[in-house]
Amino acid sequence: MKRSVFLIVFLFWIFSPLTILADTSDNFRPLIDEIITLVENHFYDSVKVSDSRWKSRVKQLQGYGDTATSANQLADSINSLLGILKTSHTHYFPKSDPKRYQLLGVFSTLYDQSHEDLFVYEGIGIDTRRINGRHVLLSVFDGFPAREAGLRFGDTIVAVDGKGYEPILSFIGKNGKTARVKIHRHGGTTEITVKVIKIDGRTMFMKAAEASIHSIEHQGKKVGYIHMWSYAGSQYQELLRQQVLWGNLAECDALVLDLRDGWGGADLSYLNLFRPPIVLTSFRNRDGTTGTYSGAWEKPVVLLVNERSTSGKELFAYGFKKAGIGPVIGTTTAGAVLAGRIFLLSNGDILYLAVRDVSVEGKRIEGKGVTPDMTVERSVRTDDEDVQLRKAVEEAVRRIK
Repeated sequence: MKRSVFLIVFLFWIFSPLTILADTSDNFRPLIDEIITLVENHFYDSVKVSDSRWKSRVKQLQGYGDTATSANQLADSINSLLGILKTSHTHYFPKSDPKRYQLLGVFSTLYDQSHEDLFVYEGIGIDTRRINGRHVLLSVFDGFPAREAGLRFGDTIVAVDGKGYEPILSFIGKNGKTARVKIHRHGGTTEITVKVIKIDGRTMFMKAAEASIHSIEHQGKKVGYIHMWSYAGSQYQELLRQQVLWGNLAECDALVLDLRDGWGGADLSYLNLFRPPIVLTSFRNRDGTTGTYSGAWEKPVVLLVNERSTSGKELFAYGFKKAGIGPVIGTTTAGAVLAGRIFLLSNGDILYLAVRDVSVEGKRIEGKGVTPDMTVERSVRTDDEDVQLRKAVEEAVRRIK
């Protein structure tokens, strides 16, 4: 009986949102030791975690863990340690970071689906990054309240409901309510009211991809558009295939496939959707209308990437370029292509760890990325318009025969 009660309490501690607030210093040293053990036992390069620099920094962090008073500062210190490995797919995500829930959602099949708190958090559908001490909006997901309310790429979040912004804490307990988000935009400050909802890391990127689908009119032509915020799963490719072969995008004259931001994934076999047709079939309907079907998209396609396009998206971009399918536009990809594995820590946080090296045709693009055919920068400071998308649309139309 005592053992059952302990297990219930333990699970509640792991999965309760209240543990995000925990700043008890005596919790920190065991967490640090747990992370260090996982890194030294599973990191793909045993040499890096055996050298004197790593060992010295480990001792410093262990000492800090005995005296630390802030969970956020501890997270920064852990990631500073991991940063000396200079490797992608290696990061500590506490429960105070939306990416923790998103990443668990990407790998959801590995976990008990009944534990909703592994995957679900309260928010408005954004991704921010601290740049020079400011929380800057880098992603505003299609189909979520932030976009509907008018938040934009490049906005700086100053406060939420009169308090300093925290990616998770600012919205806890507000599901179904509204939040007053104060932002700084191009020298001015304004406040936008945004609805707070429960966001499920298992489904949010499919919802965002579906909501992104539309056509853009340019010079009398229709350019289809879809944003794959995540490409980690065959369901995303199936959505794209259905859309371009039979759905709303099938009637467009060209396509822009957006792989910027979000999470990676993507299998190289996905490129087959854009291959030259192997077999062409014709059909005739009862009403006399006719058509053809090849199982491939045969019209112009442009690929959009940026410095936050990672992992399988980069491999896809590499293959896209090599096959000469169409132009790649944007900025050089992240150079983050190692194989990563997630570890659910005893306190409910996660460690994302590179466990396998990856090369492409004997070339190592880790730390280098894929260079676009046409470099188009997009600044968080000045660009209200998505200049990368505008260039992609122009280029797609130019290639229509």
